[in-house]
Amino acid sequence: MSMDEFYERMAREENLPKTSQPSPQAFYNAFHSELEKGNELIYLGLSSNLSGTVQSAGIAKGMLDEDVQHKVHIIDTGTASAGIHVLLKEAEKLVHQGKSAEEIVASINEKKETVLAYVLLETLENVKKGGRISAVQGAIAELLNIKPLLSVQDGIVETVGKYRGKKKGLMKLKELLQEWKQKHPEKELFIIHSLPSKEEVMKEFGELFTFSAFKSISFTRFGSTIGTYASQNAIGFIFH
Repeated sequence: MSMDEFYERMAREENLPKTSQPSPQAFYNAFHSELEKGNELIYLGLSSNLSGTVQSAGIAKGMLDEDVQHKVHIIDTGTASAGIHVLLKEAEKLVHQGKSAEEIVASINEKKETVLAYVLLETLENVKKGGRISAVQGAIAELLNIKPLLSVQDGIVETVGKYRGKKKGLMKLKELLQEWKQKHPEKELFIIHSLPSKEEVMKEFGELFTFSAFKSISFTRFGSTIGTYASQNAIGFIFH
């Protein structure tokens, strides 16, 4: 199933798809395979406040022979999606610099504290389907054209604001982005979304942002796990 098919089907199905973390056995197989090659491992996992994935990885580590367990390093990133990508790129850079696994883990554990995501939801339909709000609340939000802006940091999801219409929510994102850019003019911008394409993202933001002002921009479309909860046409940024 392609991502386009996934989002199209999710929008018309009465029930949400189910998400589940990988099993400890799946992690064990992956860890064992790399250890057999003589590699040391650093795993950057989806926030434990959002998923049991890191727990599965920890169980798998405990299943390994004791004399190799020290070669497996598990990091609870406190984030998801492109937030993990930010940390992964930093870890990759440190690997190329010849840093030890312990130095890389220490650096990533420090950097993860700075990773912050903002996501503007197009619809509360999936929040309603998932039982997070009642059908009545969902109907009222739809009637009033409410667009919630969420923040994610340290695995904690909070509501920053609720806006009548997407344009007002995008304006708040613009304000947050301008503040961040003033403090971090040299950093790469990570855009996260569940729109059909990068071109659609540029169209959404086109009237509000001058993308040429950024040193570089990366686009990450939500996969099926995060997309299940963000639903279609969500859009936001990763600050780091």
